[in-house]
Amino acid sequence: MCMLAIGYIDFRRLVIPDWLNIIVVVVGIVFRLQFGYLTLLAALLFGALVLLLFWGLRYVHWRVRGVVGLGLGDVKLAGAAAVWLDPWIFPVFMFVASAVALLYFCVAARRSADIMSLRVPFGPFLAFALFATWNFNIFYGQAIG
Repeated sequence: MCMLAIGYIDFRRLVIPDWLNIIVVVVGIVFRLQFGYLTLLAALLFGALVLLLFWGLRYVHWRVRGVVGLGLGDVKLAGAAAVWLDPWIFPVFMFVASAVALLYFCVAARRSADIMSLRVPFGPFLAFALFATWNFNIFYGQAIG
């Protein structure tokens, strides 16, 4: 339900409210607690690392281009998603989010007269990818490895 709210709000207002990101990370912490404190600590450290990497990417893009390309809500959501996901599935999460966002952009660009002014929120695609990769990892990851 939270992922649907993130997708809906970000598509409508191009912002992910902090309270939704807080819900994602808090529930992720509760999920990780069932595997022990060491697993929780590792998940929190990985989440912090991802948050810093995304913030750095956002900052470098802003310095080079002079335009903010990735919102802070997206940065926070990526960090929160990292708490939920194991590090080896995180690249799959990023691939799914990016591929679906690119597909959406291609469809939207065909309908837009001015492709340079087209603004595509990344949050809905991060939310979808978190839902998809976490479920895949939980339900099919056990059978794979």
